[in-house]
Amino acid sequence: MGATATAAYGVPSPTGVTFRRWLSRNQAQERFLTDAELATVRVLGDMLLPRDETSGSAADAGVPAYVDFILALSDVRTQGQWREGLRWFDEEANRRFTTGFVQATEAQRGQMLDDIAWPARARPELQAAATFFNRLRDMVASGFYSSRMGVQDLGYQGGVFNPGWRGAPEAALGPLGVNYQDWDRKYGGQGTGDRGR
Repeated sequence: MGATATAAYGVPSPTGVTFRRWLSRNQAQERFLTDAELATVRVLGDMLLPRDETSGSAADAGVPAYVDFILALSDVRTQGQWREGLRWFDEEANRRFTTGFVQATEAQRGQMLDDIAWPARARPELQAAATFFNRLRDMVASGFYSSRMGVQDLGYQGGVFNPGWRGAPEAALGPLGVNYQDWDRKYGGQGTGDRGR
C-alpha cells in the first residue's frame, strides 16, 4: 500500500505530508477502517470507477487508503456515520441474498446500488443509505481525481505554455461585461484587443 499510494496523491500540505508519512510508515494503528470495511470500500470504489482502456480503477489509484486516512482524521460523528453506512451494505446484502456485500455477485451488488444511487428516486426506507452512498461516491471521486492516475485520466497538463492561446472569445467575455481593450488600457497590456478572434 505505502509506496504506490504515496506516489499517487497530490493532496495539498499539510494534509498531503501527513498522508504520505502515514502511508510510508504503514501505520496500522492509525487505520480507521476494519479489513472488512476496507474491502467494501474497495468493491464500491471499483464499481464507481472501474478499470478501463485509459485508466486503472479506484483501487488501483489507492482510493481505499485515501478514504481510510481521511476517516482516521475525522471526528467521531463522521466516523460513526461511515461505520453505520458501510454496515448497511452487508446487512442489506444478507437480507436480500443471504451473503455479504463483497461476496455477492456483481449483478446483486449492482441491483443494490441501483436502488440507492439517486436519492430522489430511492424508496423512503432507503433514503439514509442513498445519502451515505452519495457521500461515499464524492469521497471516492475526490480520492481518484486527486491521485496521479486520476489527473492523468483527465488529461490535465497544468502549467504548460500554450503559444496558440489568444484569450477568451468575445462571445464569452461580452456577457461578463469585460473586454481585452479595457483591460489593456487599465493595466498596460498590448492594447491590440485582437485576442480571441
